[in-house]
Parts: sequence; C-alpha cells; structure tokens
Amino acid sequence: MQNIDANTLLTIIIGHPVNHSKSPVFQNAALQHCGINALYTAVDIEKDNFKEVITGLKKIKLFGMNITVPYKSSILEFVDDLKDEARIINSVNTIEVSDNKWIGHNTDWFGVFKTLETRSISQEQNVLIVGAGGATNGLVYGLKQFGIKNISVTNRTMEKADTIAGIFNLNTIDYSVYKNRFNDFSMIINSTTMEFNELFDSFSDDVIYYDLKYYKSKPGMIKNYIDGKDMLLYQGTKAFEIWTKQKAPLEVMEKALS
Repeated sequence: MQNIDANTLLTIIIGHPVNHSKSPVFQNAALQHCGINALYTAVDIEKDNFKEVITGLKKIKLFGMNITVPYKSSILEFVDDLKDEARIINSVNTIEVSDNKWIGHNTDWFGVFKTLETRSISQEQNVLIVGAGGATNGLVYGLKQFGIKNISVTNRTMEKADTIAGIFNLNTIDYSVYKNRFNDFSMIINSTTMEFNELFDSFSDDVIYYDLKYYKSKPGMIKNYIDGKDMLLYQGTKAFEIWTKQKAPLEVMEKALS
C-alpha cells in the first residue's frame, strides 16, 4: 500500500470525461514499484471551467500531467515550450514540469509506433483512417515514423480530413463513399468515438482493424482486431520516463493494466 504524506508529488490526467481512464492504474503501479513518492490521479474538468482550472494548476507544484480529450489542443496556449513532435502534431498529451515551466510533449504517436512494432505489422500496409479528431494527428505521425507511406483519411466533416491531409501529405476519401472502398485497404483505423460496426456494414478477414479506443470490447465479427490498450500502455511508458528520467517498468505497468 502506497504511503501518502506531505511530500508526495502530484501527477494528474485531465479530460472530460475522464472517469474511464486506466492511466492511474498502471502509472501508480509504476511509481510505487520504482519507489517514487508520487500519486497519479484523474481530474475531470468541465469545458466552461477549463481555463480557470488550468490557470490554477499552473500555480501549484505538479510532478507531471497527462491530457486527454477534449483538451489536447486547448492546453497549447498554457505551455511554456513545445517539443518538436508536439509542435508538428499540434497536440499535447503530456506535460513535463521543469524549473516551474510547462513543457509540452506528445507521446500518443509513440504509443501507435510501439503497437505496430510489437505486433510486427508490415510497413507496406495501405491504411484508411476514419476520423479526423484530436487523436488523428498523433496517429498519422506515428504511422509515418513507423514507415507506413500509403495513408488515406476520411471524416464526416471533410474539411477536417482535408486539413490533416494537407499537413501530412495524405490522400482523402470522401465520407459518402468510404464504405464502398474498404476492400482497397489492408488496415483500417477507427479514430472516431463510434464503434466499428457503426462505421462499416461488413468486414474482411484479410483486413487489420485498429481501434484507438481501449475501453470497448472486441466486435465479434472482426477477426484481425487491435484495440487501444497497447497504445495507452506505450504512450504511458514514454510519459513516465519524461517525468521520472528513468526507464519505465513495462512489465509492471502491463500487468496492472491487464
């Protein structure tokens, strides 16, 4: 059992909603395993209170912070410096506190990269991304860092898809016809809040389906399915290393998450 005292350092994840987050489970296991006197907890912030709460958080001593939806872009105006990957992705999910300054990182891309690497996914995949929300930039950056070149994106609001395609030099598929094109792709990634069975009417055993969400169960009709748990774990290990400056205990974190 972890002892909490006046010297315990505070690490938080903010979002709305955030009650489903599994990050406190494996981050606290890692902190305790490494003998670090720190506590990781979730803080739900209503959208109307976001700026006021963040202004207050900047006045207290934090060990570190994670940011989840819908604040990965909103947090940008509060950071004092941005790492290169966060600047390119234009999204921050991890805050490093150094000399009372907030340094913005993005570790989501690393979560994607390591998921593909550990599952021995081919770089020759022809990928379709459905969705152009806050997680998609980091997803695309991770795919490209892994070496995947053939990437297309579609979104209900095609303007958002066009914007991401312009930034990362992707192809776009019109949302009105993407269901008819799924046979053209060897990997389909769900970057929406919807379920796969809401996005497609049928599925192929030859296609890899990757859902960035980790808190939903596997759709029974899909054979080759990857959920977001690996991404969650690996982005969390990278964040842990940013805060603590030591190697993350991967096995401990993985066991806690499972």
